[in-house]
Amino acid sequence: MFKKWIFSLLSLGLVFTAQSASAYLVATEPARLNPNVATDIFIAGFGGDQGNQFTHSAVLGAKISRDRFPQRQRVIIATVNNSAGYEGSLLERGGLNLRRADQDHLTGERLVATLNSLGVRASSLQFYGHANTYNGFRLQTKYKRLDHDDESFAALGRFIRADGFAVIHSCNSAWFLAPTAARLWNRPVFGSFAGSNFQNLKSDGHWYYNDPGFYPGNMSWKDSTSQLTKNTISCADGRCVRLKPVNIPYRDSFGNFSRGLGFYKVFAPDSSMIPRAMVHLTMLYPTSTPATPTSSRDEFVKALADWMCPSDRSLAKYNACKAAIANEDFRSKPYMSFFEGTSISCGNTSCNTKVKCKAFKVVFSVPCKTYDVAEGRSTVFSDQLKQAFTGWDQLQSGEIKF
Repeated sequence: MFKKWIFSLLSLGLVFTAQSASAYLVATEPARLNPNVATDIFIAGFGGDQGNQFTHSAVLGAKISRDRFPQRQRVIIATVNNSAGYEGSLLERGGLNLRRADQDHLTGERLVATLNSLGVRASSLQFYGHANTYNGFRLQTKYKRLDHDDESFAALGRFIRADGFAVIHSCNSAWFLAPTAARLWNRPVFGSFAGSNFQNLKSDGHWYYNDPGFYPGNMSWKDSTSQLTKNTISCADGRCVRLKPVNIPYRDSFGNFSRGLGFYKVFAPDSSMIPRAMVHLTMLYPTSTPATPTSSRDEFVKALADWMCPSDRSLAKYNACKAAIANEDFRSKPYMSFFEGTSISCGNTSCNTKVKCKAFKVVFSVPCKTYDVAEGRSTVFSDQLKQAFTGWDQLQSGEIKF
């Protein structure tokens, strides 16, 4: 029995070794980076049962960056899910130059070392991957994640420009990761208070979660990025996919949470950083109506609504939410919400609800739970919209530039 057990461990080690070959890829645009040029950086974690969708999300993010900020550089650091050759070709077809295929697992330490070797600083730093409340963002291996109290997590802030921001496109990334990052990095950081799910464009021009029952069945999926980018690119093989928080509280294997939000919540150590970050994210997010530094107010409102409003199958909530933004109803209705559940109450640095996980949570699968530390109805939706329109006004007056 003992010999069989040892053999099983050795066999498992050989499997892990085989699967970890060329464990992560680094691709850039252009091939030779200029440290003095603004750069958008995209990090795609291991997908597991989600396949290459995180990498596809990062590639679409790079396409949006190229379309709306052509003067910038782009970097994608992506873990390999199955084949370094195939996934490297995904990056190259996305317009980037494959520079490196590393044989090691992508850890927090290696991520810091890779960013340091590239010698650029991010205008935006965006993460796409799995995350949970108790051990953080999954770069590659399931059991050694990038957690909010890691030394390497704290070190990432030095790779973001003073006017830059970060987004962690992951489930429950706003409970610990985003607010801690905002404090440690001294930058605005967006995170999710719900599950984060994949969306695709339907032929009506709207984004829907690509799960049965969550999209109208009488429409086809878009086959190109013609609505998103100036240069039309094929959406074959699931290449036009984005992540967005779902509009219900998180209830799954890691916990049953009492509150949440259906959009990314921004945290920042100084509230004056937020207006620019709200406009910046709106321009870099894949939206049905693109927003650029020269967009009209109507275009900006449509793009803002695309990521702030719920993506319901009937579009009833979405349309009501978009109208409320266009009419600025949120100014007179501070508790406005379109969340299907109780919205979490937060300020710019912390929230009235916390998460606590019991000991031995991994061994015994004990879920994490939310608990309230203060009272107060949520004003997060109206607060973020006020900050977004402040940023829009600053852009129009020339106070901020991109």
